[in-house]
Amino acid sequence: MKKLLYSLLFVGIMTACESTTKTFGDAFTAKNPVSVNDVLAQLKTANELKDIQIEGKIEKSCMSEGCWFTIKDATGTEITFDVQDKKFKVPTNSPGRTAVILADAAQDSTSEQKVTLSVKGMMFK
Repeated sequence: MKKLLYSLLFVGIMTACESTTKTFGDAFTAKNPVSVNDVLAQLKTANELKDIQIEGKIEKSCMSEGCWFTIKDATGTEITFDVQDKKFKVPTNSPGRTAVILADAAQDSTSEQKVTLSVKGMMFK
């Protein structure tokens, strides 16, 4: 009986410690989010996109500071998103989850992926 009580207590504590927040950073309402590929296509004609909403499945995320994550484009290339000014930490349980991201996107000639994505907010679906 004691083991059952301790087990239930442990599960309760672990559940309480799990982040229940679905929105991080700047608050926003998801409205017509686009794919990473749509953003890359738009950046061919514009140098910068402000407050764009991007939807995708998170592949990897920073496990130490929670400052970045990746989403794959249609070709399977991972595109890195950086959290702007470290406004929030990306949860460590993010990989595999679908998110809508509020970000600024810009062409970047110094980056290997040629695009800078500065995340302002994020919400999980």
